[in-house]
Amino acid sequence: MAIEQNSPLPQEEPPIPESSPTVGYSLRFAGGPSTSQLVAIAVATAVYTALTWISSSLLSSGIPVVSFLFVAIGFGVPFALWFGGWSFVIGYIGSFVGAGILTGMPLPVALMFGVVDIIQLGLPMILYRTLGSRLGVNPIGKDVGTTRGFVFFLCCAVLLNNILGALYGNFILVQFGIAPAGSFWFAVITWALSNFALTAIIGSLLLRTVGSVVERSGLTVHSAIS
Repeated sequence: MAIEQNSPLPQEEPPIPESSPTVGYSLRFAGGPSTSQLVAIAVATAVYTALTWISSSLLSSGIPVVSFLFVAIGFGVPFALWFGGWSFVIGYIGSFVGAGILTGMPLPVALMFGVVDIIQLGLPMILYRTLGSRLGVNPIGKDVGTTRGFVFFLCCAVLLNNILGALYGNFILVQFGIAPAGSFWFAVITWALSNFALTAIIGSLLLRTVGSVVERSGLTVHSAIS
């Protein structure tokens, strides 16, 4: 009687590859940006400057430069997280030109006022690329829809930076007579509350929906400037 041969065991299916690790982002200096990155940064700078001018001149709270609806900040924070150290350039030009020169602010004052958006845009970028990475937060804010991601975003990109920006910006305006001294605290509160709302709404929406597209397109800046 013929012995029935055992049928071969089915081969195991190859394991499903793990998803690609999170792209690394840091503040180190490693080469220069690509042409496409430079174009994206230039476009972001132009958009931020135009929105800053519109917000400061056409949406004024009644106090010079201080807007009750500073729409620009909702775009500026995502730009900062995406473009790394270039956030200092985007922020400074936006404030110096858009809220300064184009609104008739004297040049010396505009030069100092430009620092305000180095604070409002640069501080979140630094915190995301240093403290955020240690806390398991996505370095360009793509996880803002999660509890951890939103709490970090709220603390570091909505509250802290905008409070400091409001204090510094209005101090400059009052010190140089652009705004009356008695308007300081009213202007600080108006500035901060407006920025809180617009950053939380527009900024979080852009980070959650557009951040992955910008990253996949190779436009995000991984190190300080490249």
